Amino acid sequence: MNYLTDKLPHAVMIDGVAVPINTDFRICLRIIQAMEDPQLMEHEKLTVLVTLLYHPDIPDNTALAIEQGLKFLNLGENADISRLRQPQVYSLNKDSTYIYTAFKSTFNIDLNTVDDLHWWKFRSLFSDLGKDCFFNTLISLRSRKNSGKLTDSEKEFVRNNPDVISLSERRQSSAVQDFISKIGRRG
Repeated sequence: MNYLTDKLPHAVMIDGVAVPINTDFRICLRIIQAMEDPQLMEHEKLTVLVTLLYHPDIPDNTALAIEQGLKFLNLGENADISRLRQPQVYSLNKDSTYIYTAFKSTFNIDLNTVDDLHWWKFRSLFSDLGKDCFFNTLISLRSRKNSGKLTDSEKEFVRNNPDVISLSERRQSSAVQDFISKIGRRG
């Protein structure tokens, strides 16, 4: 596919028919989040994929719809299984603020207000975010931490900022949870 001369796909072929898909990056990000959610079972993840990508008309050939949907999410290529086994260095949920600001500072694109940004455009831009943005610095730190190649100053930064470096979602303290539950009971 040549991004300069070809139009981006807005449909996939299923049983010889071009079936329209939802190509907006927000829909695809929701699908990716579901696919990465360890609490969802495999069939639940695939249900999210089919439901969101093909809404409102889900194809009858669900198996092919899943296959074509995964291929679309992977920019028209079959999934590379070895790539899936690499250590994760970012989280769409936890790092959403940094991703948002990286798009804003690198491309001056406000992801909250942009209309219908095609998934393939989003992925292309995502892979070319500015090297000086904090998001790329964070990915670099996490990658080098995983490989044991941090400098002394980077090790200190990692020690002093575990909540930023860690990919696990921070849980609220029980005091905060109690406070929130008490507020919820008012009214």
